[in-house]
Amino acid sequence: MDTIAKLLKGKGQRLTSQKKEVIQVLQKKPLTVLQILTLVKSKKGMIDKVTVYRILTSFVKLGIVKEINLGAREVRYELTNCEHHHHLVCESCGQIEDIQLCEDALLKEVQQQSQFKVKEHSLEFFGTCKKCQ
Repeated sequence: MDTIAKLLKGKGQRLTSQKKEVIQVLQKKPLTVLQILTLVKSKKGMIDKVTVYRILTSFVKLGIVKEINLGAREVRYELTNCEHHHHLVCESCGQIEDIQLCEDALLKEVQQQSQFKVKEHSLEFFGTCKKCQ
């Protein structure tokens, strides 16, 4: 949280209580705007949908949060300060789980086959979680 506060201060912005709450709910998993709104409101925070959108737009521009698209589902947001990871998405219940993989061999294969220089990548797996099987 201190790093984010310093980044905001450097850009002339304050770390308000609403911004803190949005950051806190994004600590666990990627969330949609409506999920963020519901979780922040359940903490007795006074925030509306427009404010959540403004905060997220600002955070995306500053590189604090990134947008992720998981198939045909809604755009989700997650903090960028976590280690690189991928997602397991249950098509039955919608649960999303982070998974860390060593994709070095895959990236090397892409480079060898195509001479394409990968700057960043995203890898998601869609299927059925243990609970829904």
